[in-house]
Formats: sequence, structure tokens, C-alpha cells
Amino acid sequence: MRAKNTCCQELVNGEELGACTSHALQCGAGVCMFLKIRECKVVLIEGKTRGCFYPAPYLDEYGETDPDLKRGNPLHLCQERYRKLHLLWQQHCIIEEIARRQEANQIFFGFNWQLL
Repeated sequence: MRAKNTCCQELVNGEELGACTSHALQCGAGVCMFLKIRECKVVLIEGKTRGCFYPAPYLDEYGETDPDLKRGNPLHLCQERYRKLHLLWQQHCIIEEIARRQEANQIFFGFNWQLL
């Protein structure tokens, strides 16, 4: 899926939604997680109006992510970060994680999550 790309937006009940939000509503009861590969981050979505960014499970040899893949260092799957993501999904904690991150970082309340 291509997040924030107008070619993938869909009209659902008269409302324009991005591919990720549409997929979350149709296949995940409104809750989903997506890996934005080129930005090296995970997006957690709940419904049309709530979401947050979460660290990607890929790190370079120094234990750092590469935001927007600008440094060009090879990235490897970090089992610990992957385990945390897996537990978020498996234990149905995505909604709580979104709430926790939005409370800590209130600038994302104005973000148009429905267009992802």
C-alpha cells in the first residue's frame, strides 16, 4: 500500500480515505499497523482519526534506525523491537499504545490519519 498517495485514496461511505485507513477499516476492525519502509517507521492506526508513529524494527550496526533512509547504512531486523511489535498486535494493545503516544506527543492530534 502506498500511504499518503492520492492515487490510492478510496471513497468509503462518501468520505475520502487513504489506502492504509481503508484497509484497517475493512480488514482489521479499524486497527492496523503498517511498516513505512522508505521512512523506516511503523504507523499504528485506529479508525479514521487516531494513529501514531512507532519505531521500526530495523536497525543499523550502531543500533539506530535510519529515518527516511538518508544515511544508507544496511539495516537488520532487531528481534527485540520485532518482539515488541508482535506483542502489541498479539495482545491487542495497539489502541492503548496509540493513546499513550498521542498523550505524550500532542502535536499529532492535528494529523490527517484518514489520508494514510
